[in-house]
Amino acid sequence: MSEVKISLASSFLAVAINYQLPLELSSLVSSFTWDLSQFPHSLPLPLLLKPVELGLLLMFDQSHRLTAFTAYCLGFLFLIGLLNSSVPFGLYLTVLAFFHLSEFVTTGLSNPQNLSFDSFLVNHSWQYGLAMVISWLEYFIQLWLLPEFKHGFTIVSYAGLGICLLGELIRKLAMLQAGRNFNHIVQSNKADEHQLVTNGVYSLCRHPSYLGWFLWSLGSQVLLVNPLCLIIYGVVSYAFFKERIYVEEYTLIAFFGDQYRQYQTRTGTGIPGIEGFHGPVMWGEKQD
Repeated sequence: MSEVKISLASSFLAVAINYQLPLELSSLVSSFTWDLSQFPHSLPLPLLLKPVELGLLLMFDQSHRLTAFTAYCLGFLFLIGLLNSSVPFGLYLTVLAFFHLSEFVTTGLSNPQNLSFDSFLVNHSWQYGLAMVISWLEYFIQLWLLPEFKHGFTIVSYAGLGICLLGELIRKLAMLQAGRNFNHIVQSNKADEHQLVTNGVYSLCRHPSYLGWFLWSLGSQVLLVNPLCLIIYGVVSYAFFKERIYVEEYTLIAFFGDQYRQYQTRTGTGIPGIEGFHGPVMWGEKQD
C-alpha cells in the first residue's frame, strides 16, 4: 500500500503545486518572447521550475523514486489536460493520464503482490507508444489543415469521452473484482490462490478488462475526432485482443477444465466476433 500512497500523493502534489500556474495553451504561448538572446529567461516560469520540482522527487528512497516521479508526471499531465479541456487534445491528455495512474493504483489495491513500475503501463510496448504518436500526428496535421473540422464536432469529442469513461469503469471494476486473479501478463502456471471469477461484471462477459480497454482505445480516437486512427485502432486492437483472449483461454481451460468450459457456454467474451479458445488443451482430449 505504500507504493499506492506515494503515487497518489505525488500526483496530487503535482496538481496542487502547479494549479495556479499559467498552464493553459494560450498562456504558455503568450509567455514566450521568442528572443533567443534571452534564453532561457524567456521561458515561462512553470517550465523554469520543473527541474527543481522533479529534482525534489528524486530525493525519494531509490525503491520509491520511479513510482513518485512517474505519478508526478502523470498528475502534471492530467492538470495540463484539465486546464485545456476546452479543446479535444486537452480532454485526451486528462483521460490518458488518468488511465495510466488508475492502472497502477487499482493494481495496488486489488493485487498488491504484483505491483511494480510496469503496472503504470506507460512502458507497455513500443507498438503502444507508436500508436499514440500516430494518433497525435493525425490530430495536429488535421488541426493545421482543417482547424474547423477538429473544433466543429464538440459533441463527438464528448461522446468519445463518455466511451473512455465507460471503458475505464468496466476495466477497473473487473480488476478490483478479480483481485489476485488479475494480472497484466497471461499466466502459464496456476497459483494455489487462483480462482475462477464468474459473478458480478464477469457474469456479463468473460473478459471485462479487455472490453474496457478496447472501449477506451476506440473512445480516445473518437474524442480526438481522428477518423483514420479510429479505423486503425479498431482493427489493430481487435486483432490484439482476439489473439490475447485465445491464448489466455487456453491457459484458463488448462487451469479450470470443465468449470471454465461451462462458463464459456453461458457467457460471451464481451467483444463481438471474438469467440476465444474452445479446442482441447492436450492431444486426444475429448469434449462433450
